[in-house]
Amino acid sequence: MKKIITCIKNPVHQLESKQLLKLAAPAIMAQFAHMSLGVLDTIMAGRYSADALAAIAIGVSIFNPIIVFIIGIFLALSPITAQYNGQDNRNGVKESFQSGILLSIFLALPSALLLYTLEPVFWAIGITPEVIPLANGYLQALAWGLIPLYCFFALRFCNEGMFATKAIMYCSVAAIPFNIVFNYWFINGGLGVPAMGAIGVGWATVVVWCVMASGLFGYTFFAKRYQGYNLFTDWVKPHLSQFSEVFKIGLPMGIGLGMEVALFGAVGLMIGRYSVPDIAGNQIALNISSMAYTLSLGLSVAVTARVGYHVGKKDLVQARDTGFIGISFGVLISCVTAAIMILFTEQLAAIFTNDPLVTSVAIQLIAMAALFQLSDGVQVNASGALRGMKDTKIPMYICAIAYWAVGFPIGYILAEHFGMGVIGYWIAIISGLSVSAIFMAKRFFTLARA
Repeated sequence: MKKIITCIKNPVHQLESKQLLKLAAPAIMAQFAHMSLGVLDTIMAGRYSADALAAIAIGVSIFNPIIVFIIGIFLALSPITAQYNGQDNRNGVKESFQSGILLSIFLALPSALLLYTLEPVFWAIGITPEVIPLANGYLQALAWGLIPLYCFFALRFCNEGMFATKAIMYCSVAAIPFNIVFNYWFINGGLGVPAMGAIGVGWATVVVWCVMASGLFGYTFFAKRYQGYNLFTDWVKPHLSQFSEVFKIGLPMGIGLGMEVALFGAVGLMIGRYSVPDIAGNQIALNISSMAYTLSLGLSVAVTARVGYHVGKKDLVQARDTGFIGISFGVLISCVTAAIMILFTEQLAAIFTNDPLVTSVAIQLIAMAALFQLSDGVQVNASGALRGMKDTKIPMYICAIAYWAVGFPIGYILAEHFGMGVIGYWIAIISGLSVSAIFMAKRFFTLARA
């Protein structure tokens, strides 16, 4: 810790630290807003009924691995655009934006079809029968919003590569009141709309995605920083090389991130075979840990953009220093979030539910979530620095080993063969993130010394 503080205080690093934090602050706020949308969904569904909360928990467990795989592909647009930005290559920036929009449509259609065919998965896993129709309806509603959601992803990551994180923050924060109003309306019904419970949460989310995509497109189209780029008024003929680079960088990221989130999803689905209090308590703890994760995740956005920018300028020493500074800030943030979870465990659980059985489960899991904060902060920022260097294949292998060769097997054995239940599966999360943090950091420092 002393070495980290010394690094950040080093006068040589202070300017880069300021630039990184200036970029990270709105990115963190945007990530916090995104996570807030999910937390609000959980709170409002939980206030409606325990079955609605359980349905959202199961639906999210299925949806997140899919959507994170897609996000991983679009994430490639951030370092690609950042490196073009560092080279002052306007045509390259334009091609990145246009490729992203075309990919949005291309990827949204099969994703929507997939969400409409998942009901047999629920039965095969053995999800509680009364929850299945609600979870399935929730996912089918989400399918109708994937085109605007994917367009938002494309615009978001290109804008992040251009350091325009404030615009993303404004669009994300502006979506929160829409989420509250339409959740309340569609969950409880009124003005000609029937009460839809958990399914209403899905339709409200579609409205929110449309608002976010429209807002960010409007900013990108009219922003002064993009004058002369002709981003959407002068479309170039798509080239296979544009898309191949996105997939070459993005597919390993999508697979790697997908395996990470799939661990959480698998844990949620395995817990979905337990009681409703176990399912709901798990969802509450995941929401709280996800809110803490937004801080390090937002920082990693800035790390990727700044490292990519310096790589584009061929300043590899500064790229290395930026990565180390980002990881150092991630450690400091994680210490704070862990302390909050330990000190205010009961108060955090009480925000989501007043059911004593659900609260009891949530309190145990929130305390466990505090244990993996440090690992989470290190691994997400180390992988962010690696993304900025377009190094994604080895991190994909690290994710495979950490989450599925180590994490999940440990959790399954503890939960199913040693009777540890929910606790056993959360040990899987702790184990996977810890292994990932060690190897991601080692990979970055190895490349940084090259």
